[in-house]
Amino acid sequence: MTAGRLPEPFPPHRIPEPVRSIIELNTLIANTLNMKGESAVIYTDGASRGNPGNSAWAYIIMHNGIIETENSGYHTYATNNQAEYYAVINALSDAEQQGGFGNILLYSDSQLIIRQLRGGEYKVRDRCLRELYMKAVAIVKKFDSVSFENVPPRSHTHISIADRMCNETLDRMQKKGTTSAEEEHVSREEFTLRPVGRVKSSYATPADAPRQGRLSDQVSEIHIFPEYRDALYTVEKCNQLVVLCWFDRAERTLLRATPPGQTTERGVFSIRSPARPNPPIALELVDLIQVKGTVLTVRGLDAIDNTPPVLDIKPFIDLDRVQQTKKA
Repeated sequence: MTAGRLPEPFPPHRIPEPVRSIIELNTLIANTLNMKGESAVIYTDGASRGNPGNSAWAYIIMHNGIIETENSGYHTYATNNQAEYYAVINALSDAEQQGGFGNILLYSDSQLIIRQLRGGEYKVRDRCLRELYMKAVAIVKKFDSVSFENVPPRSHTHISIADRMCNETLDRMQKKGTTSAEEEHVSREEFTLRPVGRVKSSYATPADAPRQGRLSDQVSEIHIFPEYRDALYTVEKCNQLVVLCWFDRAERTLLRATPPGQTTERGVFSIRSPARPNPPIALELVDLIQVKGTVLTVRGLDAIDNTPPVLDIKPFIDLDRVQQTKKA
């Protein structure tokens, strides 16, 4: 069964523009409810004031024609498309957590979101939307089948209700004094980084590695995962590379440390200690010795063997060299 599609006997309906007739919509819902297993019909909407700005999402979950769940939430700073994705993700997550639903028919008035989720009719080009798209796809796979249908704005009662819920949430948060000032928009939610490769080196433990990679002539290898092979095109023309690694074994609880050769504690944001609030993203300047397939041989890397995920690789250029600066 293909994820994101309802199997037969569910007909591959599409909503003609500008609006599908009520009869067609009811037929589509009826076909979904007649499938084996429990089915749910979901209506979602998202809204952003400022786009980007204060945003809200809402959804309605129906089972056998009865509203099972109505819910709405708030994000301090998001685009309208992000808010639409938040609605889909939260609705599907709720339906999955309730249990018992095998088949889902989800309606949204966002043509972009629906066509991205419906078998990739639209490509997800926006970097910020791609992470939300991947989250939605991951939840879709937990159901027997999920179908996505687009309806024009305010053309369906339950979509209009979801729209009203979004605006009520935005009004309520505005009364509480929540703002979308640009300096306040940074989300504190955890996010996901995807490694592009791993390191092979002679350092078995952190204690084996030098304090700084440039202090050693030891040679290491960076093994790039096959799906990123094309990203290495022409990398052999570079003499030096900046490698970003995720030091996942580093201490995460220390906020102060004493640098080597010193006796006074300092905050970790003012020193180069590997102890950081997050597993540190190490910035390594290395010499590129050889490129063979997806394996880079480099000198100057202090990462231990087979563990730190490689997050990114960039060429070291003249603009990266130290330039004299003036203090205010």
